[in-house]
Parts: sequence; C-alpha cells; structure tokens
Amino acid sequence: MCPPTETPDSNPSPGTTEQKEQQMAKKKGEPNKSLAIREYLSANPGAKPKEIVAEMEKQGITVSAQFVSTVKTNSKKSSSPKRRGRPAGSKNKTATKAKATAGRSSWASPAKASDSVSIDSLLRLKKVVEEIGSIEEAKSALNTLEKLAK
Repeated sequence: MCPPTETPDSNPSPGTTEQKEQQMAKKKGEPNKSLAIREYLSANPGAKPKEIVAEMEKQGITVSAQFVSTVKTNSKKSSSPKRRGRPAGSKNKTATKAKATAGRSSWASPAKASDSVSIDSLLRLKKVVEEIGSIEEAKSALNTLEKLAK
C-alpha cells in the first residue's frame, strides 16, 4: 500500500519548514509594542491603559488594555530593586510580643517551643474554670476577653 501523495493545497505535515515559519513569534519589521508602551508611559506617566491603547492605535499598533496594564506593572517592578525582609522602620515583632505578654499571669503564658501546655498551667486553669462555673462559660469569657484585647 502506497502512502497518500501530498497535493499542493493540502496542509503541510507537522514540523515542516512552512509550519515553523507560521509559528514564529514575531516577524522582522513589526513594531515592539512593549517598548512603544514604555516610551509613551515615560512621556505620560499618569496615562491610563485605555488612553494608551487609543494612542497606540493612532500609531498603528494594536494592543489591549490588559496588555498595557501588564507592561505598566512589569516596568514598575523592574525599575526598583526588590528588597527582601521587613521594611525599614517597622517595629520589632519580638519586642512588641514581649510587651503584650508582660502583663499576663503565669498560667496564661504562651505555649512553649514544644507547643504543649504544662500540667501546672492546666491545674491552674481548672481552678479558674471551677470558679467561673463551667467550660462553656469559661470559653465565653475567653472570647469576650479576646474581643476586648483587640
């Protein structure tokens, strides 16, 4: 059985030179859309995406407002180097946490590094629950206390 012969108007098989030319991202001579948007933004920093789209269409460049927004955002990202860590001047979280826990009694101290509550703390907590009346009432009191602390 012979393989079918290719006619001139049939589609080229995958991987042929003709198809690779069709898949190329950009042909030489087309304007660089991103560069044109960045140049317009440097001249008009307060321009909105729709204004930029209208201006690009006047120049014969077809772009969407979403594409303009993406270029605008990416140009802002690249212009300032990303600094890792906490911003300068922000408060030290450990110092703030130490101040917040300073007024607590020993039974209400935060969990240890092992995330377990000591038996001593549980026994003191049991006495507090007995004084309040029930676990449900103690939970309600803790919820109220939490709201007051915020």
